[in-house]
Order: sequence, then structure tokens, then C-alpha cells
Amino acid sequence: MTSEPPKAPRFETMSDWLQAWGEEVPETIRDHSNSEMDMGKDDMADMGGDMPGMMSPDDMQSLEDATDAEFQGMWLAMMTEHHEGAIEMARDQVEHGQYKPAVDLAGQIEAAQTHEVETMNELQGR
Repeated sequence: MTSEPPKAPRFETMSDWLQAWGEEVPETIRDHSNSEMDMGKDDMADMGGDMPGMMSPDDMQSLEDATDAEFQGMWLAMMTEHHEGAIEMARDQVEHGQYKPAVDLAGQIEAAQTHEVETMNELQGR
């Protein structure tokens, strides 16, 4: 059993916080797995510069163009980088956050994503 909370409730929790604070909730927050697909290339490029581990439009195109033999290794490498970005952001929240529920959630995310990176590194023979 993993310590990671299910993905949907994590994003629903953050959406609830934004609503409670009177902030706008991005339309794609409830669909993290497909949020980049709903954006144009320019939107993805703008967003990726601010978030560690975000794939670029070129990265996504490379995955789309990959052969079956190439895809798995590319996907694992990109997902490892993506998870490492999540760990970096979670650690920042743990160290500097002021809202205890968000700090607690960040700690859970850091632990779960670290475990997943370890698993992906094993799959890559690292």
C-alpha cells in the first residue's frame, strides 16, 4: 500500500482551497492527466517555464512520433523528470508553506513521488 493520496482527491482538495479563498480554479485542474492536451503549444510552453519537470511541446511530439520500441524508455525518462519536478515543488512548500493542510499534502506528495521515481529508476536499470 502506498502513502500517496488518490490523484483526483488531491486536485479536488486544491480546487476547494482556491474556491474558499475566492481564487479562480483552472478548468483543467480536475483533469491533470489531460490538461496539457487541452492547451495549445504556446500555452504549454508558457506554463512549462514556471514548473520544474514539465514536458515541452517538443517532448510531447517526440513521444507521439516514437516507435513502440522507443516509447517506453522515453516515457519513463520524461515521467521521472516530471516527478522530480513535483518533488522539488513539494519540498519548497514543505520548507516555506504557511497553510498547514497544504504543507501536509506536500509532504505526502513528496514521499509518494520519491517512491515512484525510485521505481521508475529501477525500471530504467538505474
